[in-house]
Amino acid sequence: MDRSRFRFVPLARLSSRRGCRQWVAGRIVRAAVLASVASVGTPRCDASLTVVGTRFVYPADARALTILARNSGSAPILVQAWLDDGDSNADPSRLRVPFVVAPPLARLDPGQPLSIRVQAVGGGLASDRESCFWINLLEVPPAAPTGEPVLRIAYRFRMKLLVRPPGLRGEPDDAPSRLAWTHDGTPAAASIAASNPTPYYVTLTRLSVNGEPVVLKHGAVDVAPFGRAEIPIDRQIGAGAIVFDAVDESGASHEYRAQAVPPCRAARQCLQDPSCRGVSAGIRL
Repeated sequence: MDRSRFRFVPLARLSSRRGCRQWVAGRIVRAAVLASVASVGTPRCDASLTVVGTRFVYPADARALTILARNSGSAPILVQAWLDDGDSNADPSRLRVPFVVAPPLARLDPGQPLSIRVQAVGGGLASDRESCFWINLLEVPPAAPTGEPVLRIAYRFRMKLLVRPPGLRGEPDDAPSRLAWTHDGTPAAASIAASNPTPYYVTLTRLSVNGEPVVLKHGAVDVAPFGRAEIPIDRQIGAGAIVFDAVDESGASHEYRAQAVPPCRAARQCLQDPSCRGVSAGIRL
């Protein structure tokens, strides 16, 4: 097929939407629609590209990581691949990340598989904690014949890639239960905070406070290693009993329960016990 039928959508015309993924058997996911372009007509409703996995861990001492994908549709597609360091709207040509992605551009016929190789180049990443990057796959369908009105939709997959140095303390699946939850100490707290004392990223996908659901920005919140994430809540809810879901190594979510306490109380507890996790540490159910 003539490659001239394929044209890339400028990233400036894409708008991110998280939490719209469609799950299928195993760990294969079809990502959400992130942009639509072209004139009026009948849209193609599903992405053709399928990817094995929803998040990836790159051992820092490994030579490379391979991500598997396939064109499950009935028409050829182009796939553009790149990594970003957290800015979903960054121009791929201007990004400076310590990785090489190959191939950066591939044409897939119907049913054709694709192996995407991610290889670290250079150093400079933290050795005492995970570093977070994002793998992007942009699926571009072929252009319609000249003069035929059609709505062309570009699908963008954006998935987390964690670089994990060797020898980190603890286990990654234990990190959610070690989060310490605090509030500002007032009955009508405007926010709660989750502090992460571990070297692993924790991704929250659901949160409720005192039985009331809390809307998470972009559908999820990351608590960075040795970091803190502040989450706004409705003042009428009040801070107290916490129920949250966090993602494990395989990408599945598990429920945890905890109690939010004033910062001063958490500090006193940890001063008395240097090994403490904080009085608000979570319990996995």
